[in-house]
Amino acid sequence: MNQQARSAALRAEASGPATLRRRLTGKTIAVRELDDAARRAAFALFAASYEGADWPRFASDLEEKQHIIVMRDHATRLLKGFSTVSVRVEDTERGKAIVVFSGDTVIDREYWGQKELHRQLALLFMRLHLRNASLPIYWFLVSKGYKTYLGFIKNFPVSIPRYERSDDPHLRRLLDRVATARFGVTYDASTGIAVNTGHEWVRRGLAPIDATARANPHVRFFVERNPSHERGDELACLALIRRRDVLGVALRASTARLRKRITSG
Repeated sequence: MNQQARSAALRAEASGPATLRRRLTGKTIAVRELDDAARRAAFALFAASYEGADWPRFASDLEEKQHIIVMRDHATRLLKGFSTVSVRVEDTERGKAIVVFSGDTVIDREYWGQKELHRQLALLFMRLHLRNASLPIYWFLVSKGYKTYLGFIKNFPVSIPRYERSDDPHLRRLLDRVATARFGVTYDASTGIAVNTGHEWVRRGLAPIDATARANPHVRFFVERNPSHERGDELACLALIRRRDVLGVALRASTARLRKRITSG
């Protein structure tokens, strides 16, 4: 299954202030702990944002992941967002490493602008660092949305691809290897693009790239590297997850959460 869902969710978080008095709370659980009602609710959220959504494909992709970040309305406890995650130990040219891959992700539009997903990802990365102190940790994602890409490179500076510098050769070789293993022949190593072969794609109008966005050189770079993003093609990205970067993400997300509580009463 193509991984556009992550783009929509991180794009959603960056889009603007969330509706007052609506607040997400999240936690990471094992996929096996998710009951059928929650799985169907997650699919309903997914289908509302993506054309061509297919339940069997969605369910199969979910079973492939070990973890899922579930985000619920703080008051009603209804499911309003989710993000699937796989964590694997990979052999690299520098030894063993942990590679985290983010899969299908959606946040209900009424909760756009919150940072709960960022906070939960930071907590996940922290736990992985604590449990695997001797291993480097990488985050592998594919991005169809420019806001997902912007958040990725802003929060994790040791990452590729970036407009202001050439790819680190080690990161590029690792990215091409894990992307090829993930997407097979649909991944083009010469462009770094995972081509959409007719699976789901983001519904039109969710976050078009306007003139203001194009003034940002990072956005122009994203569009140049992924010219068919509107058709569902995704740019493969990889970051080294350093402890100090994770702490920065967690601090910013927690500050935003506290500010939300204060302003919403």
